[in-house]
Amino acid sequence: MWRGDSNTMRDAQSVTTPAEPAAAGKRPPGPRGIPLFGNVFQMEADILKGYIGLWRRYGDVVELRFGPARARLIAHPEHVHHVLVKNQKNYVKGVGYDGLRLLLGNGLITSDGELWRQQRRLVQPAFTPAAIGQFFDMMVEVTGRMLDRWRERAAEDGEVGMDLEMRRLTMTVIGRAMFGVDLGEDASTVGQALQSAFGYIPERATRPLSLPLAVPTARNRRFRRDLAVVDEFVTARIGEARRRGHTGTLLDVLLGARDEETGQPMTERQLRDEVVTLFFAGFETTARSLTWAFYLLARHPEVAAALAAEADAVLGGRDPAVADLYRLACTRQVVDETLRLYPPTALLARQNLEADEIGGYGLPPKTLVVLMPFLVHRFPGIWEEPERFDPDRFRPAAVEGRPRSAYIPFASGPRVCVGNNFALMEMTIALAMSAGRFRVTGVEEEPVPVVFVGVTRPARPIRLRLHARTRRE
Repeated sequence: MWRGDSNTMRDAQSVTTPAEPAAAGKRPPGPRGIPLFGNVFQMEADILKGYIGLWRRYGDVVELRFGPARARLIAHPEHVHHVLVKNQKNYVKGVGYDGLRLLLGNGLITSDGELWRQQRRLVQPAFTPAAIGQFFDMMVEVTGRMLDRWRERAAEDGEVGMDLEMRRLTMTVIGRAMFGVDLGEDASTVGQALQSAFGYIPERATRPLSLPLAVPTARNRRFRRDLAVVDEFVTARIGEARRRGHTGTLLDVLLGARDEETGQPMTERQLRDEVVTLFFAGFETTARSLTWAFYLLARHPEVAAALAAEADAVLGGRDPAVADLYRLACTRQVVDETLRLYPPTALLARQNLEADEIGGYGLPPKTLVVLMPFLVHRFPGIWEEPERFDPDRFRPAAVEGRPRSAYIPFASGPRVCVGNNFALMEMTIALAMSAGRFRVTGVEEEPVPVVFVGVTRPARPIRLRLHARTRRE
């Protein structure tokens, strides 16, 4: 919660209608800051919870100051759509991604301008629905191996750490797709380094004073060690790919990409940045989303039963084929509803190049604009009972009657996540195959809160119990 605010909330998953916004004027409402420092020292460690508190108290547009820098918190779907789509040319990633650039460099997630457009042109063809179809059978194979392990586990006590299971699954998938190899122990080592380094970035961003990385604080030293592990891993994979020659992996696409105007390949630094970006985005966000999906299914047995019935009807005990993706309607609705409640990135940031107006308030140039997909997906008047898990929200008729701007799990506009089709296919395969063979139940009854640590994560590990389906239920 915002420090000094007398209002409290149970957790960041509890969202209600915000306070009525102040009358439109030159400046929107917001908390009073400290001279020179603004609101820096009022920030709470739980960023998501604090921002929701601000929205509830001040409305859909909130003004903040971080030292001399201006910031606006934006929650209304139409306002977010204005930034990401309608006036997107006026908004860049800007200073809001400086911390992430320490890890990812200038990859697709963090780059701007002509560099981003060039890289997007090079990478996009590898992620079209037709192009990612080549990885379908591999995803089925990897998921099948996981389910074989689960059957052994279910024969014992059945309890698993779903976070670890999904990270293992998605890291194996992206390792095969990116590099053409099963990473084995390397996956665990580099995965831990990436998660540790990624967790450092929002922590650094919320500190009143962040020292340069060259200053040998304990946190800085750890981040630099993690970064060295990541860079060593990526350098080794690129070297192996060059020695091996073309085998159809995503890394091969990056190595073979040429600028359409100059004919030049990516520089070594740009290649490194894109590999790290695609590898990290390819396992971390999907692993978290799948973890949340199994958590929700364990808490909603009626939805799990519908999912199992669909798996029985469509697959009948066999492995899925590409054509089955279009028949697994219930499974895809579960995926979409999971992404609504737990969008992979609960917060986004942009910075405007020129003055603009949002919600009737003027927006000076170079303002840091914080957008909240987490609240967009729960906005009053659009989503009925927004905290309720209800996959029927994504029946075709329901989707047609809802503004497109109200659902943005992969952002929207030109900078929509390039890997969204890859992630959706992977999640659909994993849930459909699992539902045909297992049901899951919770180990503990207490709900698991959500926290934002660069991605939307459970506040504590999620442990579930596996039950092998021995008959059609």
